[in-house]
Amino acid sequence: MLAPGPAGQLNGAYEFNGTSNSFIEFSNSAGGILDVRYSITMLCWVYYNGQDGPFFFYQKDHSNWGVHLATYQGKLYARFHTRNYGSTNYFLSSTLLEGGWKFVGASYDNTSGEAKLWVDGVAVQSLNNGAGLELGTQDKVRMGAGFSSGFGFFRGRITQMQVYDKALIQEQIQETQGKNEMCRSKYGSGF
Repeated sequence: MLAPGPAGQLNGAYEFNGTSNSFIEFSNSAGGILDVRYSITMLCWVYYNGQDGPFFFYQKDHSNWGVHLATYQGKLYARFHTRNYGSTNYFLSSTLLEGGWKFVGASYDNTSGEAKLWVDGVAVQSLNNGAGLELGTQDKVRMGAGFSSGFGFFRGRITQMQVYDKALIQEQIQETQGKNEMCRSKYGSGF
């Protein structure tokens, strides 16, 4: 369902109602447009409405999870699973997402191994997951719900979901945040 966006734009966001049938699914496969494989930045505007769940979730099936960006206990959460569904360190930011629209994201740099969580254009947490990971981005993707109830069902709004095949730096993320038109950036294309 469409709902107002971060600048009050009519029909400027997708609203998810926190149930198993409230999601958007994107087809994807190895080598597909969403299979970024090595480095990644995921960014979106989120209006959290009190129920945790995924914003962007690569997943093969109930037990084989890929990279995901979500909310957990009201905070921004990300994990960079590998292509063989191996687990990496997870992040849980200390930033609560309640209180209106937030521009959130996560990035992983394949060369340095540095992974970061972003809230409103600022890195709020970073850790090193190790260089050279091949990311689990080869499977289909869902926004709002995973393929099982184990990860919850997001309640709130999401707009301007963007995926890049590089780890953007703070200046690039802040510039992207300032744009109100969906999917327009000189650093690559979102979808």
